[in-house]
Amino acid sequence: MDISISQGGATSTAASDTTDFCVVCGDKAIGKHYGAVACNGCKGFFRRSVWQNLQYTCRFSKQCNIDKDHRNACRYCRFQKCLADGMKPEAIQNERDRIGSTKRSRKRSLPAHLQPTSTSGDGNSDSDDAPSSTRIERRYSDDEATTAASRRLVEMIVDIESRLQGNQNINNILGGEGQENNNSRQRSVSLMIGWANLLHPIPELPFADKVLLLKHCSPAFSLLHTVQRSLPSTHIVLPNDTVLTLTPFHYPDLVAAVSRILDELLTPLRRINVEKAEVSALKALVLLHPDVAGLTIMSREKLREARDGVLRALFTYLKQTLSTGDTSVRLSNLLLIIPSLYSVAQTLAQNNQLGIIFGLTDQSPPSNKHVTGMSDCIDEHRDVKKDLNNLSKEGSNVLFTKTPTLLTNLITSQAISTHNLQTTATLTNPVTLPLLTSSTLPLQMKMFMT
Repeated sequence: MDISISQGGATSTAASDTTDFCVVCGDKAIGKHYGAVACNGCKGFFRRSVWQNLQYTCRFSKQCNIDKDHRNACRYCRFQKCLADGMKPEAIQNERDRIGSTKRSRKRSLPAHLQPTSTSGDGNSDSDDAPSSTRIERRYSDDEATTAASRRLVEMIVDIESRLQGNQNINNILGGEGQENNNSRQRSVSLMIGWANLLHPIPELPFADKVLLLKHCSPAFSLLHTVQRSLPSTHIVLPNDTVLTLTPFHYPDLVAAVSRILDELLTPLRRINVEKAEVSALKALVLLHPDVAGLTIMSREKLREARDGVLRALFTYLKQTLSTGDTSVRLSNLLLIIPSLYSVAQTLAQNNQLGIIFGLTDQSPPSNKHVTGMSDCIDEHRDVKKDLNNLSKEGSNVLFTKTPTLLTNLITSQAISTHNLQTTATLTNPVTLPLLTSSTLPLQMKMFMT
């Protein structure tokens, strides 16, 4: 039975008993919107997609199932289903034009003494008492600027991931070569340093703070990268490209570790069909950890500010295509992964065999050679300082290419004493090199410079 509601001569027809489900996802419909019977969620998704001219991609075969429970899994297929089921983009533009015309005519119809005006003594408009429509327009403009800035930040973070992930020459870029980087730990740390070289404000931190920060974040970051590589697979793909498949002959600790990775990390991320941009944001949040013991106050403040910026950007990114409620739920599900990452990584790192397998600890046991390696690192740093000073006098623009090797050795070393850590704190920037601008940042790696 159709229910007609008449008001001011205009009649709208609510969904009937046979058409009270959204043609896109099957949820309960609230009426006909933009040419099709749709629920409030699909109505809002379609409107935002058209208004902001958003472009989506499908990670699979462009045949994803879109229903009430999985409509947020693939935005590309959801938008295509909206179009296929009769939603018309031109109806949204007509709606915007109609709303704008209604607002203008309503304002003209008000008596002069009811027009919302407010001027200050010098005849200029007072922003605090501005008409509500003006405040709304100003707020909408601010929101657009915030959205654009957040989108650029997310794009930069994704660009870091794209440049480092699958880079065939990563050994050369990050200072490692030969068999050294065949070790899972070396490869994991090299990738993390590549990330940190490009992630503001880590390159600006004092050298000792960089070492403290990356030593603390290294296990969780490495594990997250392993999880990311394993998402499309039915197995766990280790940093050295080994595919880990369990058999009854594996020892219990490994079986328990894999079970935790599956239950606490892989399964939750697969359930929400996590996107590349979201994983990249999680990597950035893992590295931007302001509460690491021993960091200077200034470094903490910089990291906290950068972390909050990534959180705001991630929220804005999700809100572009989700309702406020769905955005909050999805953001919460993503952030809940981080404490699980640290917990599982800590468990793995405490077991020497598991730590080696997953690239969280050094393959070599603690020995005097780590102390010797520390001395070699310091000598290497002095050599680099001398070379850079010479190049600086000649006006050459160079990158501190040996720093990743130094940091990799420091981070992977398991025998850094308090004295040695204090020694690393005395390693300062040998020369001041030109900083890369934001326009050149995605094109090159900005090395660790204080």
